[in-house]
Amino acid sequence: MPDMTWWETEEMAVYISKTEAALDDWTMSNSQMRLEQNAVNRTAKKINKILSQTTEPEKKVFLVHLAGRIEGLRQHLTERLKRDIPRQGVAPE
Repeated sequence: MPDMTWWETEEMAVYISKTEAALDDWTMSNSQMRLEQNAVNRTAKKINKILSQTTEPEKKVFLVHLAGRIEGLRQHLTERLKRDIPRQGVAPE
């Protein structure tokens, strides 16, 4: 796999920012959060793979930063889903 371009790296950062904002604004349903959780897991794997392959010091620093943000996002999604899942089965009163 060729080294990731800066544009691709920046696109990942934009995706992470948009997902963080959607979580902060509480605009995602549980089903959307589960989909995002899968996408976040794929993105984390991609970042880690590219991080081990890149030779550019600046990109490596940026990818380490993104890896930290994506891990925080993964934890946030997991905790939010744990908290919200029991409410799905409750019938409205």
